[in-house]
Amino acid sequence: MLIVSAAVSVHAAQFEELEKPPEGAHKGQILLGAFASIGVPYGRIIKAQGTFVRNSTYTFRDNFIIKKIMLQHLFYSYGIFFEYMPVDHLGLKAKIKKSNITQRSQFGAEYQNWSKTLYGDYSILIGPTVHFTTRKQWDICVTPLVGYAIGEYNAAPIARRLIYTMFGFRKKKANNVVIGSELNVCIYFSGGFYMSFGCDWAMNMLKFGSAFQVYNLQTYKNFFPGGRSSYLHSVCFILSAGYAFSN
Repeated sequence: MLIVSAAVSVHAAQFEELEKPPEGAHKGQILLGAFASIGVPYGRIIKAQGTFVRNSTYTFRDNFIIKKIMLQHLFYSYGIFFEYMPVDHLGLKAKIKKSNITQRSQFGAEYQNWSKTLYGDYSILIGPTVHFTTRKQWDICVTPLVGYAIGEYNAAPIARRLIYTMFGFRKKKANNVVIGSELNVCIYFSGGFYMSFGCDWAMNMLKFGSAFQVYNLQTYKNFFPGGRSSYLHSVCFILSAGYAFSN
């Protein structure tokens, strides 16, 4: 009986807030939480990876099978966000974000594959958010973003592992301006729990300072010849969750 009585008291004290109906987005609303996204990168600097290893091969030592080198890329990110709505329908959103692009060989499920980091950065982004409904259990919102990223680009990491190559200045700092946008469906639950899902697009304006001097001695190709800058795009599915409370 004592255990039951204590449990009832805790339930009344700690979970009273959960019985409140969702308020939705409105003036004075504050949203705080975390997010994660996964998708595909593209752009000239991604295409250059495939061009660099085209017609290159790797010989597996255990069975001496020779296979052509093909690559695939995966983008993922995670971080925290904060949004404040000074007026109905309009908020100001800030994000701290960690992004990575992983490069992986495609030899098939029956063979060993390798995964290496192609690009990684930390970024801070800010922008206005427009909510298309107010004080509803759900709404649709659009957020254009701009910010700055501190990152590093690792040219041809899989080729470095699989091909006898000569490298010079393979890794380069790539601090850059970032622009992007989000399109989300936002859902507000009882007790202030908040969740959203949608699409995230970002473009990093990479500048390398000098051209890469990275050579593939199988095909005598230079990686990204003459390239000192490139746009790096990513399109992702994004999922966010957090807490919504009023000022």
